[in-house]
Amino acid sequence: MEHTHRLAAVAFGLMSSTTLATARAADAPTAAALSAGGSTVQEIVVTAQRREQSILKVPVAVTALAGDALATKGVSRSSDLSMAVPNLQVNSAYGETQPNFSLRGVSVANEYNSNQVSPIGVYINDVYIVSRTSQGMGLFDLDRVEVLRGPQGTLFGRNTTGGAINFITRAPGLQGSNGYIDAGFGSFDTFKLQAAGETTLAGDQVGLRAAINYETGRGQFDNIYPGGARPDSTDTLQGRLSLRVRPDGSPLDVKITAYGGRNNPTQAAVFGLGAFRQGVGFFQVDENRIGHNLTEAYGLSTNIAYALNPDLKLVSITSGDGGRQQLQQAADGSPLDILDITWRSQFR
Repeated sequence: MEHTHRLAAVAFGLMSSTTLATARAADAPTAAALSAGGSTVQEIVVTAQRREQSILKVPVAVTALAGDALATKGVSRSSDLSMAVPNLQVNSAYGETQPNFSLRGVSVANEYNSNQVSPIGVYINDVYIVSRTSQGMGLFDLDRVEVLRGPQGTLFGRNTTGGAINFITRAPGLQGSNGYIDAGFGSFDTFKLQAAGETTLAGDQVGLRAAINYETGRGQFDNIYPGGARPDSTDTLQGRLSLRVRPDGSPLDVKITAYGGRNNPTQAAVFGLGAFRQGVGFFQVDENRIGHNLTEAYGLSTNIAYALNPDLKLVSITSGDGGRQQLQQAADGSPLDILDITWRSQFR
């Protein structure tokens, strides 16, 4: 079974700010500290209504989380967001691949077809990611994520009846050089590595930032079939490159972001019925054909902002995205070739 669709989008609009959600801890001018009784509370600034506002003044049900807060909660993939965001559920017919988001019960259900558009809009740096194949992304080097309950069609456009999820990546700060490396080991031979670094090519004018995300793991289920692969493994590699140009004394601010990556885990464990479960433990399967859920995604976006005055910006967003998937699903959960399916999709 094969499904193919193509798409291209150019968005152009007026907004009072391009920042969409952040707990602006590092931005003192816009995230004023509120002192009371000797304690300090930092104001959370969001732009769920396309302008910077305190989250306490926004009449919209919104959850805003900084990238560091996601890491603290152990959220490393978009399918993990349900652990940190109330009212958000995530399910998938393919394990961590191609997640189906649900907000307040509104979702695409457990849809297999990647061409079926979700009523929960997913965005990266204001760029609409229409293909659900690319929505199963690893989360790395994020500035923040904003989850808005729906409907959000007025300000975000179509396919946001249930809400919108906006991921904002870290852009070059145009102030010196910095970077980090974060590595970790876990159960089932799990290894994670995230790293990023940036440099300022011209003080307060031109900056470059690069980030990488790698994760591998063998999964918690054993396959007792001789020579059979283990289900639920992890194999992810992603990278991102960001260039920012803000000419000295100019109201122009240009951000160009390129990304690419692939995810190639084995399929989720499938429990066979009846005789196929005899002598098989709960965390075991007896499957001769454990398939791989291969997805690839890439894209390039340009965000050009021109400040007409301190309260109004003209913003142009242009993007091109593409990718493909090849999901090999042994759906019988047995050591026999009874029901094997290959799902293929590609998009631009």
